[in-house]
Amino acid sequence: LHTPSRPSPGAVDVTVLDVGQGLAVVVRTATKTLLYDAGPLYSAESDAGQRIVVPYLRANGIRRIDTMIVTHSDSDHAGGAASVLAAVPVDRLLSSVDGMPGEACAAGMSWDWEGVRFLMLHPVPGEAGFARPLRPNNRSCVLRIEAAGGASILLASDIEAADEMAILGRDAGVLASDVLLVPHHGSRTSSSPAFVAAVAAQHVIYPVGYRNRFGHPRPEVMARYAGATEWRTDRDGALHVDLADRPVIVAQRRMRPRYWHGR
Repeated sequence: LHTPSRPSPGAVDVTVLDVGQGLAVVVRTATKTLLYDAGPLYSAESDAGQRIVVPYLRANGIRRIDTMIVTHSDSDHAGGAASVLAAVPVDRLLSSVDGMPGEACAAGMSWDWEGVRFLMLHPVPGEAGFARPLRPNNRSCVLRIEAAGGASILLASDIEAADEMAILGRDAGVLASDVLLVPHHGSRTSSSPAFVAAVAAQHVIYPVGYRNRFGHPRPEVMARYAGATEWRTDRDGALHVDLADRPVIVAQRRMRPRYWHGR
């Protein structure tokens, strides 16, 4: 009988779920829901969609997804997509995955939900200037979200340095954001100094798995964000970002600590 609360009109709530080494982000406005990636495939029998994303949606009274974005085909981002699509009705599906139903995400796409502005910054279909054919990371859907009050977040998926430079060349004026979901989990192939300076985030979020085999986030990348407040899903759990006039971030492990969290 309990109905979970939702943001007020013009505000937006962004939750970066703790799915291990991967990405799944739930975005809620006053009446609408967006899912940005669906987390990793864990095994032939298990994925983050069925184990984490769908239970989270149901616990928050979300029975329908207005827009779902599968940023690219890597299994740590798309591995849970089939489970989500099978369990929850999705009105609009955007992706950069060849053969996936729905629409191709493309720079310039934009929409407004209750005063909250959504703008796609990458990829550009058929974009030239790369020395080799685009890999899945280079095709990642990059989304900027801005609340009516002006607070903003940039969801950068797994773009790499060449993609960052391409975005800077097209949309440098709109990159600045209060919160940044750090590209490619803090890999050394991303977060070029020019991109970091253009975004100028006050808060940076690393979606990483505990003791992941890639060593993400890389120390040299973290050093580039030294002036921002750092958040990590392996340490902090799920991260709840409230965007209105200014960003407010709350870590799940601080909200509901357990004795095994070492506090």
